[in-house]
Amino acid sequence: MAQRSAPFSSLIFYGIGNLSPAIKGNLLGAPIFYYYNNVLGLDALLVSLALAIALVIDGITDPLIGYFSDYTRTRLGRRHPYIFASIIPGALFYFLLITWQLADSQLGLFCQLLFFIALLRISWTLYQIPREALGAEISKDYHQRTQLHGLSSFFGWIGGAGIFWATQKYFLKDSYDNFDGYQELALWGSSLIIITASIFAFGTLKDIPHLEAPKSSRPTSIRAIWSEIKETLNHKSWLMLFFSGVVFAVFIGLTSGLGFYFNSFFWDWKPSDVAIFAIIDLMAAMAISAFAGPLAKKFDKKRLAVSLFILSIVIGPLLLILRLTDIHFGTQILPPNGDQYGALWWVMMLHSLISAAVAVLAWILVGSMTADVVEDSQTQTGRRAEGLFFAGPNLIQKSVSGIGLMIKGVLLSVVGFSAEGTQADKIAAIEHLALAIVIISVLLPSLALYLFSKYEITQSRHDANLDNLGYLKDPDPQNPSRIST
Repeated sequence: MAQRSAPFSSLIFYGIGNLSPAIKGNLLGAPIFYYYNNVLGLDALLVSLALAIALVIDGITDPLIGYFSDYTRTRLGRRHPYIFASIIPGALFYFLLITWQLADSQLGLFCQLLFFIALLRISWTLYQIPREALGAEISKDYHQRTQLHGLSSFFGWIGGAGIFWATQKYFLKDSYDNFDGYQELALWGSSLIIITASIFAFGTLKDIPHLEAPKSSRPTSIRAIWSEIKETLNHKSWLMLFFSGVVFAVFIGLTSGLGFYFNSFFWDWKPSDVAIFAIIDLMAAMAISAFAGPLAKKFDKKRLAVSLFILSIVIGPLLLILRLTDIHFGTQILPPNGDQYGALWWVMMLHSLISAAVAVLAWILVGSMTADVVEDSQTQTGRRAEGLFFAGPNLIQKSVSGIGLMIKGVLLSVVGFSAEGTQADKIAAIEHLALAIVIISVLLPSLALYLFSKYEITQSRHDANLDNLGYLKDPDPQNPSRIST
């Protein structure tokens, strides 16, 4: 059996692999929704519908790629063939999603958005699912897994926050409606995706001889495959993480992509005014990611994660609540909207920093806890299924997130937001939207937190699983050997 821990270089290359998904994820958040809705003029409901359909298509491919990669047997191992196959198509469809204008009509824009975003998501399924599965193979140590996911978060924030800062500071500058700025984003983003994904893929080639061997034989019938999938995923701790993720996916689908709307019509910011927030968040994420390993050693993963999610529920909608109180009750709790570096700017900067730090550490812990399910399930079933465990939730979560996207489009229509409306109409609509988001930001994460609290795997249980499975303890934790015995 292989050693439980990995050399630090493997953790670094794995972390670098999160740069390209973060760059892609940034585009699919606020920029793409706002770009197609308020810049190109596609109705919000149609934008939501296209994004939702693409998510469902993407979600269906995730467990398929995860399952079959568990059985793949090639000279490049189980995961790397998919990773290498994804890089060029993923970068290409990222670029074309913004730059290739096929039509101006509502139907034409809808088909364009759906076509390119579906291909982009499918391409990145080939990358992200095998990469996440690879993380559970590289390290099996209870605490080092938190370090690994901490480094992954570290690099992910560099990619996501870095491209978001550049988008607002240099590409869009004085207006979120800057068409040429989005074209610059397409060029730089796609180029960085190719570079960073390639560094990860080639850098982790050295780990292939030390990874888990492919499963010996895959079931041949659809019924047998389905039976194996059900048996593997029928694991209580994984199911609690799964259903918690389903609820949270609705929340993410509802709220992602609204930042540009609130900055433009609720807080009165230009892109360049708040571009530095991305760098502030990055600094917080980098600091927290660096300390994730030591914190996880000092505190129980689950208890720390639950505390952080409770804190995020309180902090997340706080500024919207305070501003809505000012608007409707005539109070002056928050400073008035004003110039960059005014009092409100500093309040929002501090809120952004704290929110980022809390969220980053919480999701690092969740990733580490998901990896621990692999050995717990292997002890019970005799099968390792990293690909399935990391891909399975995406089938439902992405589909449900698509429902959230649809509801977001409905919300924008219900509150009266229209790309053709006057500035005053848009401001009034976004005020109504803010109230709806406050309610949603409390209810859905609270339900997700309740389900998350039912997770059961502790450090002692995980260590017992590794002992039962025969994974060797490292003689020197600072320089673990990767030689199998």
